[in-house]
Amino acid sequence: MGRIGIIAENSESLIASALDSEHIYIKGVCSHFACADDPEDPKTLEQIDRFLEAVSVFEKLGTSIPLRHIANSGGVLYFPQSHLDIVRPGIILYGVYPGPSCPRILELKPALKLKSKVSFHKSIPTGFSISYGATWTSESTAEISTIPLGYGDGYPRQLSNRGEVLINGKRRPIVGRVCMDQFMVNCKSENQKAGAEVILIGEQDGQCITVEKMSNWAETIPYEILTNLNERLPRIYAN
Repeated sequence: MGRIGIIAENSESLIASALDSEHIYIKGVCSHFACADDPEDPKTLEQIDRFLEAVSVFEKLGTSIPLRHIANSGGVLYFPQSHLDIVRPGIILYGVYPGPSCPRILELKPALKLKSKVSFHKSIPTGFSISYGATWTSESTAEISTIPLGYGDGYPRQLSNRGEVLINGKRRPIVGRVCMDQFMVNCKSENQKAGAEVILIGEQDGQCITVEKMSNWAETIPYEILTNLNERLPRIYAN
């Protein structure tokens, strides 16, 4: 990864120095995969080999390591030989795959639902523009619902004119730009009442919007979708 730590070729001298110090107690050795969300990428197997080679230095110097760990969520799913002593599942604990194109080898159950309510509804005529920049204009009369949530809450602005929500089990496209605190959706000819439940992530009446799907719309990764959801959003823990 090249973020922190040392390269494998320098491990022997550092380990020897650590073992000679009375102030350092080695509890474990770890690394982190760069490409494990793609089971076909040979880079992960190369990383495993290099990591185990570095770990073998401890045995060469006459000691052992209590904990060896390198497997992130992708490693847990696709590279069982990387599990070693412990694993570090992250995003799969939320029931989300590391990437939208990852092979679905397990039935993960999403642990998170993001929902809101319709705060305002209006009928608009043909030629009416919605939101900042007037990037969407109606081609016919339409029913527009406002959702009181926006990029100030961590909802991606990249979903402007491309994302969807669920209302009454129907997919409703986002129209216009996502605002700081609100965004609008086109309910076509269906009038919505204020207070109607809106699903941004999750299931409703047999329809589903996943984090992976949302990340596709936003041209990003599921991790960014989840970590951007901030403290302005109330958390409710169920079951």
